[in-house]
Amino acid sequence: MEEEEEKVYVAVPAEYKAGKSAFFWAIQSTSRDHTIVLAHVHTPAQLIPMLGGKFPARSLKQQQVNAYRMLEKDKMNKSLNDYITTSSQLKRKVETVVIEMDDIAKGLVELIERHRITKLVMRAAADKHYSKKMKEIKSKTAISVKQRANPSCRIWFVCKEKLIYTSEPSSDASRILQSPMTSRSSTFSQREQLRSPDSFSRQYESFNSHGSRIQDLPMHASTNSYGGSDVAALSSPLPVVPPIPQSRVSMGGCSSDPWEGISSSQSSCRSSSTNYEEISNFSMLSLANHEEAEAGSVILTSVHDSGKDLPSAPSHHYLEDLGSDGDVYNKLQEAMKEAENLKNEAYEESCKRRKAELNAVLAFQKAKASENLYTKEQEHDKAAKEAKELLQKRGQTSSISGAFSLEFSSLELMQATENFSNSLKIGEGGFGCVYKGFIRNTAVAIKLLHQQSMQGQSEFHQEVTVLSRVRHPNLVTLIGACPEIFALVYEFLPNGSLEDCLAYTDSSAPLTWQVRTRIISEICSALIFLHSNNPNPVVHGDLKPDNILLDANFVSKIGDFGICRFLKQSNTSTTLCCQTNPKGTFLYMDPEYFLTGELTPQSDVYAFGIIILRLLTGKSPLRIARDVQEAVENGELHAIIDKSAGNWPFVQANQLAHLGLRCSEMSRKNRPDLTREVWRIVEPMVKAASLSVSSLSLRSFACDNSHTPSYFVCPIFQEIMNDPHIAADGFTYEAEAIKGWIDSGHDTSPMTNLKLPNCELIPNHALRSAIQEWLQQQP
Repeated sequence: MEEEEEKVYVAVPAEYKAGKSAFFWAIQSTSRDHTIVLAHVHTPAQLIPMLGGKFPARSLKQQQVNAYRMLEKDKMNKSLNDYITTSSQLKRKVETVVIEMDDIAKGLVELIERHRITKLVMRAAADKHYSKKMKEIKSKTAISVKQRANPSCRIWFVCKEKLIYTSEPSSDASRILQSPMTSRSSTFSQREQLRSPDSFSRQYESFNSHGSRIQDLPMHASTNSYGGSDVAALSSPLPVVPPIPQSRVSMGGCSSDPWEGISSSQSSCRSSSTNYEEISNFSMLSLANHEEAEAGSVILTSVHDSGKDLPSAPSHHYLEDLGSDGDVYNKLQEAMKEAENLKNEAYEESCKRRKAELNAVLAFQKAKASENLYTKEQEHDKAAKEAKELLQKRGQTSSISGAFSLEFSSLELMQATENFSNSLKIGEGGFGCVYKGFIRNTAVAIKLLHQQSMQGQSEFHQEVTVLSRVRHPNLVTLIGACPEIFALVYEFLPNGSLEDCLAYTDSSAPLTWQVRTRIISEICSALIFLHSNNPNPVVHGDLKPDNILLDANFVSKIGDFGICRFLKQSNTSTTLCCQTNPKGTFLYMDPEYFLTGELTPQSDVYAFGIIILRLLTGKSPLRIARDVQEAVENGELHAIIDKSAGNWPFVQANQLAHLGLRCSEMSRKNRPDLTREVWRIVEPMVKAASLSVSSLSLRSFACDNSHTPSYFVCPIFQEIMNDPHIAADGFTYEAEAIKGWIDSGHDTSPMTNLKLPNCELIPNHALRSAIQEWLQQQP
């Protein structure tokens, strides 16, 4: 017999990633003559996942447990195949040995005992616990194996392909292994004899040649030598052995009763048949228990030898005796039928079991698919949430690049402002400074926000977002920005802010009442546009004269959108609002916004009302609404009107005073709607003011000429009329003036303050012809 090749066993876990460290160390540390044997302890899971949860194995049906065990073993085999594939690539011989046990350490010790392992490689600890100073075993499993393993086994403990510790075999290791190896050789020869198809075939043919001469007789089920029911032997009739003389049967003391002899012979035959099936199975599988195989061989040989003395045919006397005892025969028939029924029931139960196992596997696969789908949905939702958060963080920067056509570098802005020189500073606020600069031969205003202030950064992103979405002639134009230093580049408006003009901070002439009226209409138009923006209306939130800039023609433009908000529909009401911390200038802040933090379009209406009163009176915003209210109630409005604006038409001044007071009501419910109410009053005023500005030379001539007839002058505009109309009170007015008075909701006469009988207007053609003739006669 050839000498058995030397083997090195490697204890590997089911996961290839966890066990490859010890596996590679074993391959690198052994020669190619050695065979690598993968030793794996399979530990069945105690908790089995089912329908999204985990349940103890004992609480589930056996079919479900069996189905999951099949999946476990399939997964284990796939994992072991990874080791085998790696070995094939490295051209190393590899074998596997698997044992199933709840405790891994106990399983490895059992493998050492069964296979008489003398060389074993296993992990000292998980690779993540490795360090250069590591000199001892850390794994509880490794420690347990070291303490309990056979002392003849040399164990190398490895971590991260580094040898940590070696458990040397004891001095009498060779003596310990010598006897088992000898016994193993003898056992191996016996097993080879049992597994030899030729030898077994010869024994069976010899037995069958004798058994063919024996009559068949149905038999009842009996208990075999292993204590189990001999149901398998009932599938076909068995040979019956006739009575044998006591001298020819060596059964350890048989009774002289011929029926007892038949029973003994039948037991021997059934034992022979049963052992034949067992030996056939052993020939296909590895023999794990050689003692049972040896016993089977002895039994078979005994039956074969006794068959040599059996008669060739039963005697006539025996058949007569057998037929005379009908009770025994009937009992045997009934037993045979019962056994056949049991066999059929067992087959049906087996079919049901297989069907249940298949259903369990399918159910498990569906549950696993559902679990995977749920996991993927969770991962998708998580990824979507992370992407949304990332977009919120980066979206502001990305929106900047798409919000405007130009993106300036910090160097370009520094050159435009002479390194942000104080001589070019034109304004300063709470969040930064404003500089005048020249970029590409164009004058611009550069707003540099404080980089250290989170509020300044927020204002930067908010203003870029708003001005990139909305465009209006009365909103400042954003040219570009520099995200690097949080700078915004606007068109340069040379006449400064409305606050500068009202406070007379420079030597420029004060604003005329016509310009002030037009500014009021421009602010109203811009607010209507912002509040009707789709899909989300915009509320400025900090409307005041400082944030209203004037261009070279004194056209107003609203700026500074740093704290503005996009509104959404409220869940509790139809009101468009935004909950935020109150911000802005206190004197222009909506009282309800200050108390509740609820920002609405009516908040801008309140600030607009204060601005109207300031343009009308030129006074400070502090208590201005109360002062104007008292003047109107006392009939002293003319006393508080700003005289520097020129001669305000009384009708317009009175209308603006009432409009400003309504807009600045403490309760937002009492404030007028900009589109339906305010604009209907402001629009005729601005048309009249425009007409007045276009006829400036004519008015100057009329004012210088003391001979102008008084009935040529409109009582409202105080100008020579171009299109005179007669109202129901009998007075003649400029058509635009009286229409604006009536359209604003007045039903009284501008001259007498009495109620007008009707609102009809009649063109005064005669007066118009007289005015034109008189004008032509003037030098």
